[in-house]
Amino acid sequence: MDAALPDPRVLAAVRALEVRARRAVRAGLGGAWPSAVRGPGVEFAEVREYVVGDDARTIDWNVTARTARPQVKRFDEEREQTLLFLLDGSRSTRVAPGARPWREAAAELLLLVGLSAADAGDRIGALFWSGGADRLVPPRHGAQALLALATEWLAWSGGSDATDLGATLAALLRVRHRPALLLIVTDGHALPDDAIVAQAARRHDVVFLALRAGLLARLPERGRWRFDDPEGGARHVVDLGSPPVRAALLARMEAARADARARATRVGAEWLELDADGDLVAPLLEWARRRAQRHVRGAAT
Repeated sequence: MDAALPDPRVLAAVRALEVRARRAVRAGLGGAWPSAVRGPGVEFAEVREYVVGDDARTIDWNVTARTARPQVKRFDEEREQTLLFLLDGSRSTRVAPGARPWREAAAELLLLVGLSAADAGDRIGALFWSGGADRLVPPRHGAQALLALATEWLAWSGGSDATDLGATLAALLRVRHRPALLLIVTDGHALPDDAIVAQAARRHDVVFLALRAGLLARLPERGRWRFDDPEGGARHVVDLGSPPVRAALLARMEAARADARARATRVGAEWLELDADGDLVAPLLEWARRRAQRHVRGAAT
């Protein structure tokens, strides 16, 4: 039996997001991408005999000892990168209080980064997750594969009420051994233990793309508001018109953000905050520039 055709509304949404993303890629994000993700990355090619002028730091002392002649390692520049998007499908993302659906914002983020990577010849795959690893889409080349991935993401009806990124990373590490750029797109509702993130960061380049609903950054200035935990079930009513209450709530939210950033950095990952209702291009471009600068400094040391 043939697979069901995608919903025309989903196809229209992906097409609209693609147009916006391609415009952003042409405007500068695409040009910043290769140096941001590769930097001085290299792959081992061979061992050969030392010749005058070779960098002494590339000498392979084990082979040199066996052959009694100086031998050096030769490396080739990495020609492509593998990207894996870990897309959060838990209940907190499905009921996010932003101005547009959280999953649509995540799809735009997927296309913005993915089209830049596809144009650079990189492979793109994804893992849809919630309480664990729900759906793995193997990495493939090309913009058409990326658009099919975005379509599948928007049409996906899976996902549980729970959030368990730790179980998701553990499952991924069992099947993905070659290094990749892991882009964890999440609302940051519940973060895993540091140990599993550190384990992933030792094998892969891990970046958290914390896509927050706009309400969290722009709280109403008055009125009593109810805040529900969509996964834990807790419910709180707060008076946003009370300056002390409002200040305490904002301080608590900022402390949670700061803690998340600190935890990610401590275990070797990156943390980038993005507004699901705002501009995604400018912060992504700034992030790409910062990464490129770090790679240049790393190559110089």
